[in-house]
Amino acid sequence: MLGMKIGTADFEKETAGLESDVAGFMTAAMRDTTEEVRDAFRAQVRAAGLGDRLANAVRGVTYPKNRDALAPTGWVYAQPSKKGRGAAAIIESYASGAYITPRQGKRWLAVPTDDCPRHRSGDALTPEEVEERFGRPLQFVSPSDRGFRTPSIRHAGVAYLVLKGLVIRKATGRWRNASERELAGRTRNPRPVQSVIMFTLTPGVKKPQTVDLSEPERLAQSRFPANLDKHWR
Repeated sequence: MLGMKIGTADFEKETAGLESDVAGFMTAAMRDTTEEVRDAFRAQVRAAGLGDRLANAVRGVTYPKNRDALAPTGWVYAQPSKKGRGAAAIIESYASGAYITPRQGKRWLAVPTDDCPRHRSGDALTPEEVEERFGRPLQFVSPSDRGFRTPSIRHAGVAYLVLKGLVIRKATGRWRNASERELAGRTRNPRPVQSVIMFTLTPGVKKPQTVDLSEPERLAQSRFPANLDKHWR
């Protein structure tokens, strides 16, 4: 009869090596799964039209960070802010379909239109920033004003914040202040001088539910077994 005796010391040595291997497989699978869930979550944020900046605020980390473990944990999250207005709060609002209301005692919420200038990050300027950029105040226009003509798309609201006397730049397609000659119609190739809606005033806005927070969880549950099978050898 062929047999082999393993003493206590040898047995502990063998099982320790096996445990280390299993910990390596589990941790590698969790790291892959965390990265896949993070990337899928970022893609969902982009698909919701929230931009690269907000998508890149979604992070993923695996614990323990610098060693293997039999029970590793993956954490995919959006960076919060101290005032509760960071990426986490924004994404949460699009997941819950939150109703956004004015802050700091303001009566109306100023919702930027497609004609409102943007920062390089893609965020719309505030009413104060628009006034600073064009060097003059926005004008309050009622939707019932029948004499008001504009190329802007009108959205339901209690009023509009408008800049009059603008012309479009041919090179960039952006609005600028018309010159005195353009206002007087004394240019060789006259461009139409327009009144442009920069903001729609409304008591509040309900955000569409365009982010599904349960989707990353479902992906994690399906991908971890597959990743573990890939690393197990």
